Amino acid sequence: MTRLPLLLLLLACILFGFFSGCSAPLREPNVTVQDITLESVSLRSLELGTELLFENPNPVGITLTNVTFDVYYETATGREYLGHGGRENLTLPKNQPTVYKVPVEIDNLQALKALAVLVRDGSLPIVVNGTAAVDLKVTTVKIPFEKRKVVG
Repeated sequence: MTRLPLLLLLLACILFGFFSGCSAPLREPNVTVQDITLESVSLRSLELGTELLFENPNPVGITLTNVTFDVYYETATGREYLGHGGRENLTLPKNQPTVYKVPVEIDNLQALKALAVLVRDGSLPIVVNGTAAVDLKVTTVKIPFEKRKVVG
């Protein structure tokens, strides 16, 4: 009776060693901001379309549980908050780049402040800063990304 648990443990160790030695570890996908466009304007807010390019270098598809980011504009004194964007459950096919457009709603008061800087300086540096969370089944890995684009 005492031999059965020992044999099962030995078999489990052999199988674990065999399968872990044969599989390559998953690599983190690359996340970059491809483009930022003005999508719509209303009396209360404006909406930006932020195109995120994901490159999955893995031989299997993966899922991003969420992608979140903040949008700022830069001034001589630092960064000013404009808005927030995010999406959940994005599927990345194996070995290929994928683009997802993520909407960002910006309050018109913040937009007017940014517009004043644009008029005064002639340009407005926009920064998108965020993270993408990759579901690896056993754990979640967060990948940071940032993009700076000068408007004007």
